[in-house]
Amino acid sequence: MTKKLEEIQKRHALIKSVITAQEIFNQTQLVKVLKQKGIKVTQATLSRDLNELGVVRIPTASGLVYKLSTTGNENTLQNRIAEEILFVKGNENIIIVKTYPGRAQGVAVFLDRKSDLEILGTIAGDDTIIVIPQSVKKIKKLIEQIKIILGIK
Repeated sequence: MTKKLEEIQKRHALIKSVITAQEIFNQTQLVKVLKQKGIKVTQATLSRDLNELGVVRIPTASGLVYKLSTTGNENTLQNRIAEEILFVKGNENIIIVKTYPGRAQGVAVFLDRKSDLEILGTIAGDDTIIVIPQSVKKIKKLIEQIKIILGIK
């Protein structure tokens, strides 16, 4: 095993440990906690790590916190995501998913992980996701699939 791969695995294990043990509200806080534990990481690397680990932001009484997404809790996750969605609309070229403020990025990650959808990718802001379809010819079908996957239909 290469040294780089060992570092990644060590960092991933520590990230999982930290977000399981305490409430982490944002990446800045997580970077500080990791630094205190001897791991220096950039925000870009941390974003990639969180994506690879399947970490999602879940609303709690204290605010949005990072949690590990478990495939066994797919229905629970889908139900929580459905609560974040205001609407899904599209035109001839793109699809827009509107969420409550601060929720778009987590929903976009959820969509990006759905390999059975014909999506080239997503772009997420604070409360809006642009979904780019593989083909504009099937956009109406894709809108319906997205609604079903997000649990709003």
